[in-house]
Amino acid sequence: MRHILDAPGRLSPRARAYLAAHGVRHQVWTADQHRRHWHRQGRTDAAIEPLAEFQMRWGGLALPPTTEYEGGPRLLDAAALTEHDGFAAGPARGANAYTFRVDGQGRFGIHGGDTWVPLHGSVDGWVEAAALAHLATALPADVGLATGPRVDELPGRYGLRRVREVDGLADEWWHGDRTLLAVHRGEARLFGNPAYQTAYLYTGIDDLAGHLRTG
Repeated sequence: MRHILDAPGRLSPRARAYLAAHGVRHQVWTADQHRRHWHRQGRTDAAIEPLAEFQMRWGGLALPPTTEYEGGPRLLDAAALTEHDGFAAGPARGANAYTFRVDGQGRFGIHGGDTWVPLHGSVDGWVEAAALAHLATALPADVGLATGPRVDELPGRYGLRRVREVDGLADEWWHGDRTLLAVHRGEARLFGNPAYQTAYLYTGIDDLAGHLRTG
């Protein structure tokens, strides 16, 4: 398995362009270093191998800060492996009330206290969402902000379709012919407060289909 910056083929053209322009690789432990370390800690191969594959594919990747989750991980770097619940995905940029993790199903999300909230069905999905957010903020558009329970009504109100590549769970992206919608529910679910739901609505985007194809 090759690092994502060397072989990004399974990502969308939009995400590949984003990584090429903004992805930086830092030196971190290799997959084999992790294997040796966690074997010494008594972890099983079944628990270790998903972490090792993550490290081979994503280890050391740093991306620009995201708009939510206090900017996202500072870089992707596996740590804190547990036998059944996955591993930490990378350090926060500041003093967050939660950590970023990948669970046993490969889902990327946030964990705080006893609560786990998967944001995306995969690490690929997280990166696709970051690429789409970067694109959306660069496009000429009218931008609106919505919060709270009414966020859930927006896709239906505007007749939007899911952006499948982001593999959305708590967080999703939606699109129409000239509209993009980002929905963030992670902190709302983590803290049990629907008022924390946030959505960004980008409207009036010319040639959105072309932008989505190429980034």
